[in-house]
Amino acid sequence: MDDVGLVVPESERAGFHDLRGCDRSLLPALWLSTGFRQGGCILVYSPPNPIEIETYLKLKKLIEERLQRTIQIRILYEDSTGYLHELINLFETNSRKYHDLCELFAQRPSNEFYAEYHIDMLKRYINEITHNCHHSFVFPYEMTEYHRHQLQIFSDRLSLPDVPINDKAKHSLFLKSKGFNSIPILIAVSTDGKLIDNYQDYLQIIENSVNSIATENTFENIKKFSRGVIQAIDLLYNQYNVSAFVKLDASGAAGWSCMSHVKHSFIYNHKEDQDERIDYLCEYMKTRVVGEHLPLVAVVEEFIEPQKRSGDIDADYTVCGFVLGGIFFPTSINLCGTINGSYIEQWTSSSSIDLQDSPLYWQRMFHVYSRMINYESSEFAYTNGIYAGDLFVTKDGCYKQRDWNIRRGGRSSPESLVIFGMPNYETKVILPLVDFDLNKKWTNLELFRLYTNICRCLLDDYGMYIFSSGFGYCGTDDKENNYLKFNVLVHPKWLVKVNTNGEKIKIPRCEYRHKVTEIIREITMKILRN
Repeated sequence: MDDVGLVVPESERAGFHDLRGCDRSLLPALWLSTGFRQGGCILVYSPPNPIEIETYLKLKKLIEERLQRTIQIRILYEDSTGYLHELINLFETNSRKYHDLCELFAQRPSNEFYAEYHIDMLKRYINEITHNCHHSFVFPYEMTEYHRHQLQIFSDRLSLPDVPINDKAKHSLFLKSKGFNSIPILIAVSTDGKLIDNYQDYLQIIENSVNSIATENTFENIKKFSRGVIQAIDLLYNQYNVSAFVKLDASGAAGWSCMSHVKHSFIYNHKEDQDERIDYLCEYMKTRVVGEHLPLVAVVEEFIEPQKRSGDIDADYTVCGFVLGGIFFPTSINLCGTINGSYIEQWTSSSSIDLQDSPLYWQRMFHVYSRMINYESSEFAYTNGIYAGDLFVTKDGCYKQRDWNIRRGGRSSPESLVIFGMPNYETKVILPLVDFDLNKKWTNLELFRLYTNICRCLLDDYGMYIFSSGFGYCGTDDKENNYLKFNVLVHPKWLVKVNTNGEKIKIPRCEYRHKVTEIIREITMKILRN
């Protein structure tokens, strides 16, 4: 289940109008189900778009042919009347009825969704979900103490992964205390403006005094927090002679909290007046932190300049795997593209050669992660569960672990395809409807139908698999700015251009996202004209 709403930090929720549409659980469940005797069961808030479910079942059949056995998998959806549907069987036996079910959902109000929905659904239908099973493994988007508490009453039949820590400051300062050097220089800043550069101080100031730190979203607290961040930036420059990069929420999933040098160069310029830089950061936080509390910890770290990979892409990688019994088992490496510190695209393959990398690079990256687990598993009580993060290869050939994302995350869908030998490119495309003079003019049902037609053309003409297609129900969830959002998986072979001789030639990686966006916009315009 992709219960993303449970783990989006309060400080980031303002930017998410479409949480009810985020569901990237289908592909990961497909390959994980192959390892369980009774297969797998996916709990969804919305029925996947008919085009996604059609593509999904074709992939399922292809994988079954390769494995020479059937994959047992169910997708369960509860409609507004409380009726529980098994969606694979419904689509295969009556696709028209499935389509009608989707159209009914497109007319449900967005405010019916709440963050705890998937857990409540699991508890409501625990007997149906675990039927014929002696024991089942629950795999949420990110394991939390809330999951553990809510599902404790079913401990006789459910197993859960360990609860991860995604606090970048805690990971880095602990590893530093163990002599681990594949991390940037880092200073943690607590909400009350204290600067922390070692693990013992972190434990004393943050964990042992958490209830005494004022995190209320007030101007006074923002001022203290901002002052501490600017002081940490200057300390890195004056003491270590390095530029800084700021992440205002050490446990956040990027987004607003990553202060890029392009957009926020002013705060990094130590020649500017310090008070003016503090005021700049205060104003930014006042507009972007909309919850009742500020982040507990920010991180100010050494700014890393990575190597470049072909196509002018930074050597910025996501390394993924599982921890089983305290041992790291790798599953994939993705090459990532970012804008202003936020992830926008990734390339995934089972072969380093496909990514024009050296196998030695991958071997070293996996070794870095294995070493981190060796240090962390006992300290953080994390011996079973997913493990993933982001790593730079620097210009001087060093490996620098820059963040932790110990959740299933956006990489899980492209990773699922490469497990079965299918290299792919993944990105997100958002089409503001104002660009088509449609803002606030169409109903959500009309936008769902448009979205479905676009998905059909993308699949038939370009082999694009649109996943997390629940976003197609969210076109009007932002009342002021309607939009269509696409999560795209495509084989790189489709991303070409035609030269003057009429020949198809590959385009560089730096043009992939523009090409995908161009294709989706052109198809949308064509459908609207017709």
